[in-house]
Amino acid sequence: MKAIKSWLGKDIDSLYEIRNGKLNNLDKLFIISIVVISALLYIPLLGNFFLIDPWENHYSHVAWETLEKGSFAKLWYQNSNRFWSKPPLLFWMLMPSFSVYISEFTARLPIALFAIFTLSGFYMLLSRLYARRIAAISTFVLMMSPHFFQLSRQVMVDLPFIALNTIALLCMAVYFVGDIGEDEKIWKIPRRNFYLYLFYFFEGWAFLAKGLLSVAIPGAALLIFMLLTRNFKYAFAWKHFKHHLVGFFIYLAVIMPWLGYMWYSEGFQFIRIFIWFHHFRRAAGTIHKPNDLYTLYIRVLGYSMFPWSAFLPAAIYHFFAGKKEWFNNHKNTFIFSMAVGPFFFLGFSGTKFFHYIAPIVPVLAIVIGYYINKIWQEEWSASTKFEALLAAVLIAVIGRDIGNQYGLWHHIVTFWHGRRLPSIGSWLPTMITVFTVFALILFCMIFSKFFRKKGFYALFVLAAGFMTYYFAVVMPQISTIYSLKPLVDRYIEVSPERAPIADYYKWLRKSVSFGLRNEVTFLRTEKDDAVLRFFDRPGEQFVILRPGDLRRFNSLMGRINKKAVEIDRTARDRLLRVTGPGRKRDMSLSKPYRPSAIPSDVISVGAIFDEVAEIAGYRIRSENVENRNGEFWTKEGTTINVDIYFRALQDDIARNYDVFLHCEGNNRDKRTRGDDHMASGTYPTNFWKKGDIIRHPMRIRIPRDTKNDYYIAWVGIYDSDYRANISNPDSVPHDGDNRLELIKLHLDK
Repeated sequence: MKAIKSWLGKDIDSLYEIRNGKLNNLDKLFIISIVVISALLYIPLLGNFFLIDPWENHYSHVAWETLEKGSFAKLWYQNSNRFWSKPPLLFWMLMPSFSVYISEFTARLPIALFAIFTLSGFYMLLSRLYARRIAAISTFVLMMSPHFFQLSRQVMVDLPFIALNTIALLCMAVYFVGDIGEDEKIWKIPRRNFYLYLFYFFEGWAFLAKGLLSVAIPGAALLIFMLLTRNFKYAFAWKHFKHHLVGFFIYLAVIMPWLGYMWYSEGFQFIRIFIWFHHFRRAAGTIHKPNDLYTLYIRVLGYSMFPWSAFLPAAIYHFFAGKKEWFNNHKNTFIFSMAVGPFFFLGFSGTKFFHYIAPIVPVLAIVIGYYINKIWQEEWSASTKFEALLAAVLIAVIGRDIGNQYGLWHHIVTFWHGRRLPSIGSWLPTMITVFTVFALILFCMIFSKFFRKKGFYALFVLAAGFMTYYFAVVMPQISTIYSLKPLVDRYIEVSPERAPIADYYKWLRKSVSFGLRNEVTFLRTEKDDAVLRFFDRPGEQFVILRPGDLRRFNSLMGRINKKAVEIDRTARDRLLRVTGPGRKRDMSLSKPYRPSAIPSDVISVGAIFDEVAEIAGYRIRSENVENRNGEFWTKEGTTINVDIYFRALQDDIARNYDVFLHCEGNNRDKRTRGDDHMASGTYPTNFWKKGDIIRHPMRIRIPRDTKNDYYIAWVGIYDSDYRANISNPDSVPHDGDNRLELIKLHLDK
């Protein structure tokens, strides 16, 4: 301790001062403490529980598959590079660790490290606005808030966005209300202006984390700030506007390499889906997502900032107290606007996930840190003691809900809140102890000056302790309900040859898809025909399903002479082995589609899919197509009959592939399609034998009155949501999305 005091020297006197310039030794001590303590809290036990469905497994899958494809800008999911619902930053963050090893730990480590660096930046910027002590307290409040704690250990896009958006808004706050000398410069740029440029820089990266929220959240905050101060010069006076203009180009410089490339590569369809569908329609609530009253977020903040939320009413009051006019203090007003603006925007959005309110948590941490600093060592008045008593009451009120439902903190990072969680015997005694000790500390602080000085240290230790307990004991139990990895591991153990496996449920089961690296077929429970097609083959298959679906599934298996036996189970799901001969199939129906050899007039292609099937060539059977020097010409409004010739490259293919056709013009007008079962459904791929030749008839429809000059028939094979890989992409023309360019048809106008 003496060595530290000696190292700090006179810098220790700056504890109650706003940082104005370079970091001194006290700042360095705070930053080292923040990094070390947050690392001790966030990094251990990262791999202590399974990846949580749906988002952790879903996003990890996208990162793995994008890396597997050797891609970067275009994100891949289930053999399609049209994963357009999210920007790429999170997946870029995961790729380096996934290139070394894939596990729960390596998936979450980049997020945890990002959170640690964010806390350091949070302190450095906040200390330019408030005294170092306030900045440090606020940082530790944020570090030990359950919402930030949870998101720092989850593979989700939210933590990177929240981190970048918070840092960006603090940069804007320093620009507007920070104490910076007008002669201070960085690289010949006035330091104040430099902070505004940093705001746009970080918000550009926030766009790459979560899209247009990087505009909506700071935009709402700035609007509220200008309304409260009744001063719109911050946006429109030339003094500021010219710097906003420079900043806007910095923002574009960050986002356009990716956004521009995707727009150029994929056309307006990408913008329509990524921007319109996944931003505006989500905000409007037209996408089927959870919604609720705006008051939902008040309740969520009570849980997500526990125990600090008990101080919020008094903290908000003191943030503005002591002023003749509430909003004379523009510094506090701007910070408060960082919470109020986004709260209104998110509160009136048509989609309300619990974690959407997380951008407000760092701001409330500042308000609480401001309040704790105020009352930590001062003589408490009667009103302050009443506030402490009120906090104790709020601890009991909020704690009652958390004690009764330990899943509330987990619900912050998922949207499936109705699952029955396993009983944890230690939970209620632990939480009762925590709530009791917290209240006792507050009562002791009311009556004892000694506890008033030491009590807050105890509160921080208590908060860190119960969150560590949550991740050491509770989350491993929760993850067994939100992941199918135990059943996936059991399947790999009992079926080393990887017999075909299906998931009889569908969308929320991302842990199956990621755990089996796409080697699973998703079957909707309401689509009996697809279920029968998958299992109606000789030999052994596996299925993962919920107990409630077992009766219906067994009934379907009875129709095709199959029987299911349970191999393993979890609290929510079952792994079954399915065996039996399947229905007798009249293979004579497939004879017209099984020529002994490929006709001599077939145009050669040689495209291999998944190393199991080859499109050897095709033949046009329509007279309305003319070959002009190797180019095919036709007219609008025609239908062209084409035979595709497949060659089987192995026996008993695991997947039951269908054939897709996408007929698209050069001006993207009037797209047509024509998916169909292989060989008109007479000879499924899982009955093929190596060397078989299969003729698949296909019809290409050219619309009338089209703006296109030509059409391209893109073809490939797929199984449910899975699209087969083109195994020899360097040898055949394709679009990079596993669609083979089969025929180009020029149009006679």
